Amino acid sequence: MKIKFLISAIAAAALTACGGGSSDTESSAPSTPKTPTTTIAGTAAVGAALPNATVQAKCANGSGTATTAADGTFTISIADATRPCVLSVVTPDGTTLHSVVEAGTGTAATANITPLTELITASIAGGSTRDFFSSFDAQAQAKLTTDVVSTAVASLKLILTGTVDLAGVDPLKDTLVAAHGNTPGNALDQKLDTLGAALTASQTSLSDLSTAVASNSGSEAGMQTILQPASATCATFRSGKYQKADLTANNVQRFTVDAVKLTRTNDTTGAVEQFQANDTEACRFGNADARLLVSKSGISLERRAGASSLVIPDQTIPLSEIAGDWVALGFERPDGGGTLAPGLIKFTVDSAGKFVSAADCGLSACSPWPAGDLPAVSVNADGGFNLKDSTGSARAFAFKGVDGSIAVVIVHQGGFMIAKRPTPRALPAVGAVSSYWDAVINLNGGTDISEYSNTVTAVDTAANTYTRQRNDGRIDFWRNNVPSNGLRYRPAAPNAAEVIGMNVANTGMTVAISVNPANSFYDISIDRP
Repeated sequence: MKIKFLISAIAAAALTACGGGSSDTESSAPSTPKTPTTTIAGTAAVGAALPNATVQAKCANGSGTATTAADGTFTISIADATRPCVLSVVTPDGTTLHSVVEAGTGTAATANITPLTELITASIAGGSTRDFFSSFDAQAQAKLTTDVVSTAVASLKLILTGTVDLAGVDPLKDTLVAAHGNTPGNALDQKLDTLGAALTASQTSLSDLSTAVASNSGSEAGMQTILQPASATCATFRSGKYQKADLTANNVQRFTVDAVKLTRTNDTTGAVEQFQANDTEACRFGNADARLLVSKSGISLERRAGASSLVIPDQTIPLSEIAGDWVALGFERPDGGGTLAPGLIKFTVDSAGKFVSAADCGLSACSPWPAGDLPAVSVNADGGFNLKDSTGSARAFAFKGVDGSIAVVIVHQGGFMIAKRPTPRALPAVGAVSSYWDAVINLNGGTDISEYSNTVTAVDTAANTYTRQRNDGRIDFWRNNVPSNGLRYRPAAPNAAEVIGMNVANTGMTVAISVNPANSFYDISIDRP
């Protein structure tokens, strides 16, 4: 009985709500549901607040803009928005900064916009942050998961280790009080000041660092190198630890460089050397007999008393990153001794550091190494790696550039080799000019250094060849990716020896070996700024 009474009461209430009548014309029109609004709030700053700046936001669905207040704060309201979102703001010097809001269902989000969030966005984008913002298509949106954003924040903390301490900090969402007027910035704002000071001291732009973060897949080695204080006369000669590997004398020394003071301290002996900048050439230090020539990556060629060394920024690179295929150009003595001779070597390393194959190669064929001659790679506590086989040991130093590419220098009792991944070379453009220092190492280890420039005069895309003219009039012709990917071949021509060449990753260094046994040499070119 009680159930029947309740049903009757509900029915009566329904009739009352409808006016108690049966006429359709007297019924109320259906109400329109309210549209949810998403708000994105944060602070735009570069250390100092960015006042009166336009912040733009694009979401998977919906977009909006807001103008920052005097303290850099902003709030953007977007009706019927669907996350994720990407934001941008332009600084007074024309730099565009970006930030992100990860996917989710909440209607309130925090997103600061700073140089730190620009780097986080670059890590997520894996390319141009400007393009990531302008397109913000389904592919870009799919990257903005909570896990991907968290990984990008963690990667940035590793990259900035030793430069900006971000332990316990979330640059995207933590409260940011930017310096403005008489109001000092809070702890997060001071991190921005520290980053700005590091960029100034290292002569690295935020744009360059952003590009490096995007292309380096979050690995920290290359970026930590370019964030060290730089010389006033050479932006790529930076402070830090270096390994000096004598190429033909099997001697390795570790140094600490102060690029601002132009000093180098031997970590073992404590001896201090003073460098002198060249009056007319940037990135050249010392006189004609003893020179240090610094490439765009920071790797340097040093000549002392006629012999050559490579001076390599000391980087900690996991052994696992050495796994894979390599192609190398070497200059080595026979096992029984004698003079140096050039060679082309191909080898493959597994994830544990064991050479699984290796071969000495020529222009048309390769001769595999016996299994008993294949070395194993292990980490050296003093930097780099050890290589050990049945005949002895060698030292190896890996260098990762800001684009993530790796080069390896191996030195041993019998000579040296320089290796890179066998990735195909792209053809240069007609009119491209390269200026460089050219160091030719002879069969006894002595080095002559000259200065040249080349201009590409013709390119044949079908044949994968190109022609250059040197500033002294010499013409040379190159076959790209011959005898294998990553290499180039130049046949003999008037005033041009037959050689196999190799651009060493993205280091600003090119090497070449002679093919004619009657004219043995190894050539190392360092791009001049």
